[in-house]
Amino acid sequence: MPNQSSSKNVFLFYGEDDFSLRQKVNLWKEEFTKKFSQAGVITLTSDGLSELDMAKKLEEALSPSLFSSKKLIIARNFLPAKASQELLISSLEKLIQNIPSDYFLVFWQDHIDKRLAFTKNFLKSATVTEFILPHGLELNSWIKRQAQVLKLDLDNQAIEKLAVLSGRDLYEEKKIGGRIVDRKEFFDLWQIRSELEKLAAFSSHPTADQVRELVVPKISENVFALSDAVVAQNKKAAFEVLENLMSEDSGDEKSISIKLLGLISEQVRSLLVVSVLKQQNMDQNQIASFLGWSPGRVFITIKNSRAIDLGKLKTILKKLLEADAVIKSSDANPRLLLDLIIAS
Repeated sequence: MPNQSSSKNVFLFYGEDDFSLRQKVNLWKEEFTKKFSQAGVITLTSDGLSELDMAKKLEEALSPSLFSSKKLIIARNFLPAKASQELLISSLEKLIQNIPSDYFLVFWQDHIDKRLAFTKNFLKSATVTEFILPHGLELNSWIKRQAQVLKLDLDNQAIEKLAVLSGRDLYEEKKIGGRIVDRKEFFDLWQIRSELEKLAAFSSHPTADQVRELVVPKISENVFALSDAVVAQNKKAAFEVLENLMSEDSGDEKSISIKLLGLISEQVRSLLVVSVLKQQNMDQNQIASFLGWSPGRVFITIKNSRAIDLGKLKTILKKLLEADAVIKSSDANPRLLLDLIIAS
């Protein structure tokens, strides 16, 4: 949320929602160009620049111009990342205090360190907008708005299907003292936008079933099928699913095998953890709170963990981790190792 500002022409845009942040930056550029001129738009990036070079670039951008009396300066990652960047901090403090009234300076940051003394003072003086990723059903609303932009008529069932396939319910939360201090979302808004564009090219009103057919899931349903077959020791089904997974990925065999081992290991580990917590008489909501998972993810895992022997899960997980280590550290045949796990 924007803070009260004593410097009306200094702004900070930051946050995990890179999609909305980029849209905001592009909108500002377009509106500034319409109202004033393209010549007044300056974009700076800090890639490969030293502290001194960053300070010089900003100073040059903030100098009066013969071509435009007004400027919109977008400076990406120009704020200090550590207290030892004293030269940059000193230059920024001077430049920000003396910015011309007709100039608009936008700091676009991938990350900020709120512990730095400079950052704490800067946040009080700039107009700050944090771009936060939508969470839970907020993602459904985001999908609906994007669909409207694309003139795509999606009903609630189709939106729900797209949100689930995109990984909406796969988030993880870290809690301290019952308070959420960090949340990791698994979906990618750029990918969801791409899927919406694909759906729009297919139909103006795709159904939930068509969404399921056309959208690439965040985690392939075949991965779940493979882990289920391995745990159930259904060798025939496991070999069939493995063949499908290997053929649907365009990467090399070693990379595919490492990725599959990681995904299967994660599924088996989830089953193991939930099974242990269930034995401690924790209910679904308690497990969700303890692990920082969505209730839906816990429900599915509990359902899949029923009647599974803990000893068997531990053995399978050990074999998967051993195979992963061998593949990463040697020239062993990765497909053969996967086959041996299934056959054992």
